[in-house]
Amino acid sequence: MKNLLVLGLVVLSGVFNVQAKDIEIESDSNIQFPPQGDLISVEDLQNDVAELKTLLSTVHPEPSFTMNVAEVEIQLDKLTQEIVEPMTQLEAWQYFSLMNPFFNDGHMLISYPEYNQRLNDHIDNGGRLFPLQVGIDESQNIYVTGIENLDEDIEVGDKIAAINGIAASEIVGNILNRMHGDTASNRRAFAAERFAKMYWLLYGDTGYYQVDIDDSGDLKRYSIIGSNNRTESENSEIGDFVQRKILANDIGYLRIDRFYYSPDHEEPFFNFMEESWLEFHNANVQDVIIDVRNNPGGTDHYWQLGIAPYVADESFLFLSGFKIRMTERNIRLGPFKGELGAIVEGSYDDLVVVEEENDLRIPGKAYLLMGPLSYSSSVLFLTAFQDSDQALIAGESSGARSCTTGRIHSFSFDGSQLELTMPTAIFTRPAGQDLCKKPIQPDILISDEPSDPDIAVKRLADAILDRR
Repeated sequence: MKNLLVLGLVVLSGVFNVQAKDIEIESDSNIQFPPQGDLISVEDLQNDVAELKTLLSTVHPEPSFTMNVAEVEIQLDKLTQEIVEPMTQLEAWQYFSLMNPFFNDGHMLISYPEYNQRLNDHIDNGGRLFPLQVGIDESQNIYVTGIENLDEDIEVGDKIAAINGIAASEIVGNILNRMHGDTASNRRAFAAERFAKMYWLLYGDTGYYQVDIDDSGDLKRYSIIGSNNRTESENSEIGDFVQRKILANDIGYLRIDRFYYSPDHEEPFFNFMEESWLEFHNANVQDVIIDVRNNPGGTDHYWQLGIAPYVADESFLFLSGFKIRMTERNIRLGPFKGELGAIVEGSYDDLVVVEEENDLRIPGKAYLLMGPLSYSSSVLFLTAFQDSDQALIAGESSGARSCTTGRIHSFSFDGSQLELTMPTAIFTRPAGQDLCKKPIQPDILISDEPSDPDIAVKRLADAILDRR
C-alpha cells in the first residue's frame, strides 16, 4: 500500500509542481491517526471511481462550468489504473482526495467520512491537534496568524520552516494537492483555515509539535503542546459567530461569520440583528461596515431578512439566471420545476423584497468587507448588493468565482464509504454571465492584514469618511 500511495501522489500531483513524497500512515506508539478502517478491495475501490463518473454525468448540472472535463476524465482513468492493492479507508481518502483540485469548485470534494465526529472522539480520548492558526501565501509559505493560549515566544507573523522535522513547503504541497476550491487562492485560504484538521489526516497527532521558526534565516525550534479544542462546542452561543460595535464618526460595524445556524441559533440570530439595527438607529449611525471576510456561506434568508431591509433602498435582483439538476431534493425544495433527472435553466426574476418604510434603515451606505474565505451564499450576498448598487464592496479581490455553484448534495461511495459533495445548481449573478468565472472585484480596494483583522476595518472606516 505504501508504494501505491507514493505512485498515486506522483501521478496526480505533478500538475501542481509539488515534490511528491510518501506520507507514512502506519500508526505507532507516538503518533495517533484517524481511524484507518478495514481494507477495501481493489474491485470496490475501482467501482467507487465508476460511481463518481456516473454522478458527474447524472447529478452535476454542468461539470465544464468549473472543471476541465477532459483532464478530469484522464485523472479518473489514472486513478482506476493505479488501484492495484486494497486500501484502508484512510489510505483511500488520501488517494482519492488528490482529485479535489481538479474539480475547481469549493462545493465539490471527496472527504474523509464523519470527520468532525471522529475528531471530537479523538479529542475526548486525549488527542491534540496542531495548535497554531496559520496563513499560506502565494509561495506556499506558512505564517502564524493566531497564537491563542500559547505560552511560547512564537509571535503572529512568524514564518514556519518545518513541523516535526517536515519542511513547511512539503506539508503545504501535500495539503493543497487534496484541497478543494474555485481557484488557487481560494484553495490556499481553505487550506489555511483547515490546516490543523488536514495535518491530522495526513501526518497524525504527536501530542507535542516541534515547530521550527525561520527568524531571518536563523531557525528556532519550539516544542508546543497541541490543542484539545473540539470542532464546535455544544455550548456555542450566537456571539461566537456575530459581533456588533459602533465605531467613531457614526459608523456601525457588524461581523457575520456564517449564514448557517442550528435550529437553536436561528431565533437568536434574528434577535441579534434586530437589536443591532435598533442600537445603530439610536446611536445615529450613518454608514455600516458588514464584515463577511470569514463567512463561508449558508442559507440566503439570513441576509435577505436580517440585512437587506436595513440597508437597501429598494427591492433588488438576487440572481439573473440559474441552471439546476432536478434531483428529488431540488424538486422538493423548489421553486424550480422539472422532471426528475432533467437539467432546467432560465432567467430568475424574483426580487429580494424591501419595504419602502423602515425606521431602522441606515441613512447612509453599507460597505461589505470581503475576503478569500467569503464563499457560497456570501458570494450571492456580495454580488446581489453590488450589482444593484445597494452597497459597496470593499476588501481584496475574492478568490471565488462571482457566479457560484450551490444546492450541494452528499453521497457515500458504496465501497470505501468516502463522502462526495457535489453541487446540483449554478447561479448567475444579477449582472449576467460575462463576469461569472471572474472573482468579485471590490469597489474599494482594502488590503488585509491576517495578523490583525482590525487594520482592514480601520482602513475602510477612513475610506468611508473620505466618501462622505
